[in-house]
Amino acid sequence: MIKPFIMNFSPYKKKIVDTEEYKAFSNDFDYYINFFQNLSGLISYNGRIISLITNSKIHILDTSLIENAGQTLRSVKLCSSIGCFADANTLIRKLRDDLVLYIYILDVINHRKPFVEDDVANLNTEDKEKLLSALLNIRLNNVLTADEQAIEAWFNNTVTELPYTTRKKLSFENYMKSLKQNVNIKKILDDYNLQDYWETLRTRLNNYVHNNGKQFTNQNFVHAENKNIDTHFKNINTRVSYISSIFVILLLMTESTLISSTDMIDHLDTGIEPPEDCQYFIANFVQEFINTRITKLHPELKQYLKDHNTHGMKID
Repeated sequence: MIKPFIMNFSPYKKKIVDTEEYKAFSNDFDYYINFFQNLSGLISYNGRIISLITNSKIHILDTSLIENAGQTLRSVKLCSSIGCFADANTLIRKLRDDLVLYIYILDVINHRKPFVEDDVANLNTEDKEKLLSALLNIRLNNVLTADEQAIEAWFNNTVTELPYTTRKKLSFENYMKSLKQNVNIKKILDDYNLQDYWETLRTRLNNYVHNNGKQFTNQNFVHAENKNIDTHFKNINTRVSYISSIFVILLLMTESTLISSTDMIDHLDTGIEPPEDCQYFIANFVQEFINTRITKLHPELKQYLKDHNTHGMKID
């Protein structure tokens, strides 16, 4: 078999992965890959079932989007290792969209009324026979909001069949518009100086996605001797850190039980009485993330998360 001859005209012999800048970047970046891997494992281990119930099917929100985030980060790291920073930043926008999509789906499910409200309101819990009869005759709510229709289509892989206005619900702009209906989320973004950079980041990432200028094309040809290589690496880490932090904040304001520790299950599995209120303990790696990443965003933000997370989880 004749091997193809590939000419290499590049004058640069040193590889990016051999630079000290890359090694420093890699050590920091791996933290986020491991974080999402651990979060996915935690939610799965705790056995929390989150479902969208419609008149046609029960859809389960698993941890695929969170696992997907970890895989996307691996792709970002690979692109960065070969100097393709335009591609790396394009993937970072995908990371942002996918993580906020998870929160959006969670929020839509939380607000979904799966049963006809009159049927639920008329349940008589004092009479067991009447209660059983009423439960057997409770009706599913077959009316879906536009957001619920969009989410159901996402689960069914039929998004392209939706009318344009409904399909637009599956956009970053609508995700944030919907989530800001939560007064705590809106307050955090507005009062803790997060909204400005969130908007700045949106513009910067869009520039890479849409290739808004030759400078963005050229960022796919960065070599090891480039004088700005350390800046490129720091930008990647900063953007990923910010997106990951916003995701955790949104999660705490939407469904904070998902960060609960495994103490309750571990004690029950071993036949030991669980510690009092251990259902409110949070996983150590999430506590570390809050302490080392989220606190950098604003000095008073951690206290707000302690006081206002949805289920009173105990953040130290």
